[in-house]
Amino acid sequence: FDVQTTSTLYWKGVKFLVRQPDREEVLCELTVRITLGVQRNNHNSRVLRIHLSSEDDVFLLHTLEFTEEEFQILKAEQGILVDFGNFPGKIIGLLERCIASRHEDAPRFQAVLLAMEATSVFKIVETNDFNQLPHITLAFRPGNDATIKQYLASRLSEVKLSNDKLSSDLHKMQGDMEAACTKLRATEEQLVQTREEHQRYVMEREADAMANAAAALHDKTRELAEQKEALDRMRADVEERHRQHVEALQARNSSLEAEAQQLREAKFGLEARGSELGHRLAAVEGTLASLETEAEQLRAAAAAAGSEKGQREAELSELRAKLRAAEEKVAAQKEVVAEQRERIKDLEAGTRQLGERCAELKEASAGHDERARAAAAEVLKGNRIIEKFMADLRLARERLRRKAAIVARQEEEVTSKERALETAAVDAQALQHALDQARSDAAKHQAECEELRMKVEDSKKQLDSNDQMIRWLNNQV
Repeated sequence: FDVQTTSTLYWKGVKFLVRQPDREEVLCELTVRITLGVQRNNHNSRVLRIHLSSEDDVFLLHTLEFTEEEFQILKAEQGILVDFGNFPGKIIGLLERCIASRHEDAPRFQAVLLAMEATSVFKIVETNDFNQLPHITLAFRPGNDATIKQYLASRLSEVKLSNDKLSSDLHKMQGDMEAACTKLRATEEQLVQTREEHQRYVMEREADAMANAAAALHDKTRELAEQKEALDRMRADVEERHRQHVEALQARNSSLEAEAQQLREAKFGLEARGSELGHRLAAVEGTLASLETEAEQLRAAAAAAGSEKGQREAELSELRAKLRAAEEKVAAQKEVVAEQRERIKDLEAGTRQLGERCAELKEASAGHDERARAAAAEVLKGNRIIEKFMADLRLARERLRRKAAIVARQEEEVTSKERALETAAVDAQALQHALDQARSDAAKHQAECEELRMKVEDSKKQLDSNDQMIRWLNNQV
């Protein structure tokens, strides 16, 4: 059996019901160790070994060892359904059930050992309400002096191998710890350097940000004050010119309205005078028509009186007198009519003059309207200038908004840089955390090294004890 290729599959304490021929059965805890290895002379042949020992009795040892070929015989004898590779796992499962049932008053699974001088029997029994059913029955060999020495020698080899492995692990962990300490010191130096650089960078960025913000704020305030003063001056100038122009237009409009009112009153007076003269002319024409009718009547009467010439010569003279008087009256009326016609012509000339004056006034009014339109155009031009000023003001506000956006962008850049600083701070904290973790790992490694040292010392003590036991056994032999 090659110790170096041995692998331990199971190593635990299990409660056993031990039965001996000359003693009462007792319930004690035995250590079950199942190992799998190969033969020294044939590495292709696997060997399964099961040891039963006791921590209280160092001379108690029961051993079972069989190869794959011997397992086939055991499999045929007991009707085992698993192969050699799965057999240890099934045995371990039954032992775990025994461990799980050990606290019960009537354990369902119980490991039983029938200890005799030449051979011993190992059973795992399942107890139900009807009977006890053995799952596996294996024949062990009780340990004699040679077997115990061989077992102790193998355990000594295992302890030495374990000690060598622990020593190599200790050296390796010491090397890892030294590398970790070196890395830890480098990390601490890098952390200190990073902290210094971070502090310098933060101070520089804060100083630059404060200087840029102060300069931008000063320029922005100065430019806003200048633009506000210019806009206030331009606005006051435009408002003053617009007010003066409006007052001049209002005064001119008032004078034109007064003159137009006078012309309208004169026109209405002339129209009334013309109407009165027209009525008087109509009355004179009516009187003239009546006089002409009376003259015709007188001519008819004169014609009639001509036939009565002889009779009425006296009446004729009288009628001629009347006729001359009438003719004088008619002549006087004609003179009056002529005067009235002259007056009408004068009135018509005055009317035409008034019409011409009205046309001139209309032209003047049109000129005033034109000037009013020109004034309105000037007002519109002033409004356009005001709109232009307002547009300039909006452009200035837009520039201010853009500058504010630039300042905001700079603030965002400052914020992003602050975030980068925060990220650097977080990285520094992560490095600090890694440093703390490395320190804790180093402490753990140190504790593990101490534990390994203690294990090595315990192994040395165990080796010394085993050496003493072997020397004592050799002396006994």
